[in-house]
Amino acid sequence: MDRNTFLEADEKLSQTIYRAFYTGSVINRKEYMISQAQFVESKTYLEIRQHEDHYNQLYRHLGYELIHDEEGEFFSIKSIAERESEDTVFDETSLKIIAILTLISRIMTQRGQPLAFLSEPVQGITGNDIAALADDETTIAIIKTLKLKTPIDALEFIKKRGFAFRISQSRYVLSKGAMTMIDTLIEREKELSSSVN
Repeated sequence: MDRNTFLEADEKLSQTIYRAFYTGSVINRKEYMISQAQFVESKTYLEIRQHEDHYNQLYRHLGYELIHDEEGEFFSIKSIAERESEDTVFDETSLKIIAILTLISRIMTQRGQPLAFLSEPVQGITGNDIAALADDETTIAIIKTLKLKTPIDALEFIKKRGFAFRISQSRYVLSKGAMTMIDTLIEREKELSSSVN
């Protein structure tokens, strides 16, 4: 007789995980806690890791594949119907996230600042960075094309999806998953550049 994994999983955490995935968010291994002014282990991430077989089966029954990005240290889900090819066209949310991360990275590199600062709570994305984004006409045009109004709207968009954390009124920090995505974008750009030359 098969064991009932629903009895082993935490019901409240499972509901929290479902709501996060339902709204297009990822589950990060670490979350920024303003009250502690540091990153802490995520209870929802640990819940999935402890009962990974349960969550794999649960989301498979709902038509999704549970994806663990070990380098970015996050979980996400992907529709099984979208798995037809590795070159699946990104959905609108994914394209927005990539575009926003690209805009943020561009501002940092234009200033000569290391991209690693984006994930450090003492630096992150500062009020000056937000102002620089707002002052750049190309950036604002791209943000409006993404159906967002301001750089703050863009940052809140990626925050709601687990790719950024708000540190203070005017400071954000990117998650490890966001930094991994930026690294991947840079590597792909290098590959494209080298194949053209």
